[in-house]
Amino acid sequence: MNAFQRHLGEQFVALSPLIQQAHTGTIRLQGEVFVRHGNFIARILSRILNMPAASESVALVVDGYHEPHGMRWHRSFDGHEMQSHFQEQGDYLIEHLGPLKLCLKLQVTATGAVNYQLKRVSLWGIRMPTWLAPSLVAWESDQSGDYNFYVKISLPMVGKLIEYGGLISLLPDTGSC
Repeated sequence: MNAFQRHLGEQFVALSPLIQQAHTGTIRLQGEVFVRHGNFIARILSRILNMPAASESVALVVDGYHEPHGMRWHRSFDGHEMQSHFQEQGDYLIEHLGPLKLCLKLQVTATGAVNYQLKRVSLWGIRMPTWLAPSLVAWESDQSGDYNFYVKISLPMVGKLIEYGGLISLLPDTGSC
């Protein structure tokens, strides 16, 4: 059992089989997605934060490694690398993304999808006040056998920083890393 499965507990079996498979063992997701940025300030911040470039058609490859004490996701947006790792901490699933620490609660829907709820954010170990913290809309679902996902990050006083998502394929396990 890995950190994602333990965090969801009995809810894990309520996920669609595809989403369960996407969070078990070593996986690869691949396909074309959109990446969009917000206003002028958001575009500048996106560059400073080294986020992927905006485009309506970006090749995305996600390699996921689900291990007993955590999981690692390596994302490549047209060669632009973005990595994060997750671990359990109390009632939260914590995503570490560079200097950011995102405290997440996951919830399974009646349709077998999963929603990510952002509860707290820390930057370089300092908890951000709610009025300054980003907001997150993120989910994963099965759409006719494809992995469907959406992520949107917004900032107070700026609005949408970045959003990305789309339908991608979960590739068969080839047994290699």
